[in-house]
Amino acid sequence: MSYAELIEKLQTLPEAKQAEVFDFVEFLANRNQIERGQQKTLAESSLASVITNPLVVTDFIPLSREEANAR
Repeated sequence: MSYAELIEKLQTLPEAKQAEVFDFVEFLANRNQIERGQQKTLAESSLASVITNPLVVTDFIPLSREEANAR
């Protein structure tokens, strides 16, 4: 199947199904990138902003080790 035939078939699908195909292609591309050893560093990941700017909960008092173990 040529790219032109593939595009024609994709255009016949409903928009939601086209989005599924796009998501699957992105998944395969990401998996291929990881398999090739080009894995993103933590600083480049989507978790970087959460790690560098953690959520702040006002009036939060963490449990001591003894309190946590008692539960």
